[in-house]
Amino acid sequence: MNAPTMFQTPLAKTGKYASGVLLTIIAASLAAPLAAVLFSLTDPVGDSITFVFRTRAAEYVSGTVLLCLLTGGIAGLLGISTALLVALCEFPLRRTLSAALALPLAVPPYIAAYAYGDLLSPFGPIASTIEALTGADVSAAMPDIRNLPGAAVILALTLFPYVYLAARASFAARSFTMIEAARTLGASPIQAALRILAPSARPAIAGGLALVLMETAADFGVADYFGVSTLSIGIFRTWYGFGDLTAASQLAAMLFFFAMILVLMEEAGRRGRVSEAARVQRKFTRFVLRGPTAIGAGAFCLFVVLAGFLAPLFLLISKLNAVDTGIALRSLLQTTGNTGFIASTGAVLIITLSILLTYTARAANSRLVRFILRVATLGYAVPGAVIAVGILSLLAGAGKMATQDAAVVTGIGALLFAYASRFTTIGYNTIAAGLEQIDPSIDAAARTLGSSTTKLIARIHLPLLSKALASASIVVFVDITKELPATLILRSFNFETLATKVYRLAGDERLTEAAPHALLLIAVGLIPILILNRLGDRAS
Repeated sequence: MNAPTMFQTPLAKTGKYASGVLLTIIAASLAAPLAAVLFSLTDPVGDSITFVFRTRAAEYVSGTVLLCLLTGGIAGLLGISTALLVALCEFPLRRTLSAALALPLAVPPYIAAYAYGDLLSPFGPIASTIEALTGADVSAAMPDIRNLPGAAVILALTLFPYVYLAARASFAARSFTMIEAARTLGASPIQAALRILAPSARPAIAGGLALVLMETAADFGVADYFGVSTLSIGIFRTWYGFGDLTAASQLAAMLFFFAMILVLMEEAGRRGRVSEAARVQRKFTRFVLRGPTAIGAGAFCLFVVLAGFLAPLFLLISKLNAVDTGIALRSLLQTTGNTGFIASTGAVLIITLSILLTYTARAANSRLVRFILRVATLGYAVPGAVIAVGILSLLAGAGKMATQDAAVVTGIGALLFAYASRFTTIGYNTIAAGLEQIDPSIDAAARTLGSSTTKLIARIHLPLLSKALASASIVVFVDITKELPATLILRSFNFETLATKVYRLAGDERLTEAAPHALLLIAVGLIPILILNRLGDRAS
């Protein structure tokens, strides 16, 4: 009995050492673009960044802050109110609307911006319909949404499901005993919900709201189309306008620090998370709404779905016609092929890296490992523009090229590098959560029967992890498909994805040609939404 232990100990130590080395290599590679951006702060302050700071920096920072505040406020209001309604109340179509309220997340914000820009234009469908019905010229009366408040509304309408889904799941997991107790003391349902249930779900709401703010800070498409000056816009202007990679990197560092503030706020919001004992859990009977109250609740939820999902969808469908759609279909096949190729390749790469990270972390668990994992999985909180600029800096430094030549070597490899750096977090978190559900005693039993590590993973772990692997692959595939800033910066000049094609065509006011590409993007985005809804239905 002692001999095997003696020989296993040094082998175990060697395995842990090798796992630690592999983990460090992967983490360093994934964090390299961010490190390059931060390293640019040590470079001398050049004329370009000096000019930007003197003329536009304050506008970029204030625009980013204001856009985040407005978007976060509107998204939080929509997400919490709709989650409370479907969790607490019973009204007509509640179950259908509960699922439908997640659908706006399938619409990329920049597509919604293009749709509403056309819908509310002086010569758009609404103005034309009113003029046809009444004969009045309402073109001058149409609201101008191409401004900061308009951008905040569009972003909130498409991103509020982050808050809604988190709040709905938290409400479903809570005991409603305290609410019923508050009702017996004379509190109204609204008072009980706002004073007891909503505060108890604060950590989940903070997490959802943090995702909204991160997406808003990283946004490029909506801000660019609506003319809002943000740090993301500043990075693009500095890179393409001045051709100064150092200046763009230094501005990207500002956006990174802003994103890190949001991460710290999210972590602070999650502190104090509490769970209720199983003994207090029991089935809750929802408050039955009747009459005008029921109609109002259903109408409000339906309006949110209409504004965030149905209106952009129907506008894009209305743009389809034989002539322009026929022209668009000629490039749709190639664009879809490019998107499918880069998203599939990226998903395979990211899932592979995620599996390696998960198993190396399991083999070498320590505080140092947790720190390295934190570094490796920081990418999702970092805006795509920051990662893209960091990769350009790495390429320029590795090849000892002139700054203006850095874009020559961009392409498929650079895109895959950017996607891996940003989206490995999703794959790792999903697979790690699945692996935690596998009892270690299963591994021990397999090893006592002579199973090797390879056979253990192939015959036991992979079948048990199949759902987690499938979910991670789908979500990563969709996120790569919708990614715009990093793809715009790093793609080859002749390489178009669905996202870049929609951006280019809609930016040129060719929405009829962009419609087929945009509709396909929305269809792809619906896949993870259906998964989330299914999980949410199980929880509720």
